[in-house]
Amino acid sequence: MTNAITTTHHPAVQWLTGEFLPTIGGSLNEAERQLGLSEKVLRGLIRGSYEGNAARQLAKLDEQRKRITAQAAAAMAGNTQYIPTEIMQRVWNACDCAKAARLINMVVGVSQIGKTTAVRAYRERYPETTILVELLPKPTMSGILRELATALRLPGSACRSLAATQRAVRSALSPRHLIIVDEAHLALDRQQGADALDIVRRLHDLTGCGVVLLVTDLDGSKFTNSPHAGQLDQLKRRGLSELLPDTPTANDVALIWQAFQLPAPTPDIQRTVHALARKNCFGTLLAIVRLAVAEARLNGAAVDLQHFSAALCRMGRGLA
Repeated sequence: MTNAITTTHHPAVQWLTGEFLPTIGGSLNEAERQLGLSEKVLRGLIRGSYEGNAARQLAKLDEQRKRITAQAAAAMAGNTQYIPTEIMQRVWNACDCAKAARLINMVVGVSQIGKTTAVRAYRERYPETTILVELLPKPTMSGILRELATALRLPGSACRSLAATQRAVRSALSPRHLIIVDEAHLALDRQQGADALDIVRRLHDLTGCGVVLLVTDLDGSKFTNSPHAGQLDQLKRRGLSELLPDTPTANDVALIWQAFQLPAPTPDIQRTVHALARKNCFGTLLAIVRLAVAEARLNGAAVDLQHFSAALCRMGRGLA
């Protein structure tokens, strides 16, 4: 017999309880229909009380997890808003790791490389358990608590004071949740901002939820050089740092092409687009491709080098 810790903390069971069941209203009957495992088996794995060959059932459940996850990724592949680039996958891996291991992970990358797009896509994929907070300039502890309360859909009656809001947010969070703080670097140069991030750390410590901080920075030195580095060091000690590349990869360029369902590029277009990828961040490259594709389709033509030239001129950039 496999004990409770072995099954309840298995990644497939955590996916089942934290991600899959919330999308189908928590129904084990519907889960049985979609996953091919009986309600009795699923309930036993969740409770850690399954008395049969738990390893075999966990393997079956993990196969279903991979199948459903792959289907979701494939559905996203044709979506030009959320293109599953290598950078997006690295951000998602940091999120998955933070949630599974209950860490505070930091994702560091230059502006417009695709961090925010990646976490918005992650929230769409796991809406029941992902709490995304996008910091505004000059963040404060009360401000971030209000954002968390809103994301958790807490009633106003439970948030009449700062202390009450903090209690309500703490009560609503659990280890299955992931808090993502976008633009976390905005909190690094003010005491109020450092306090705002510290409240996130305390919520993590008290509830076991995962946390991911998105930082716009070249190398992560903003944390080290912050006047509040000592206080912020408590965050860095609780997880890992993921440093993203500052330009799109060759595979990312290919995925953009695929997402727009474009024919194989000519050698001239391929050279131009890869040169643009080396010079520009992901967001700018994607905007150039979108504009070039729009120009071509408005004229009923296939995308060619002239369309990229026109897109670059409109955006005030050149091919050189």
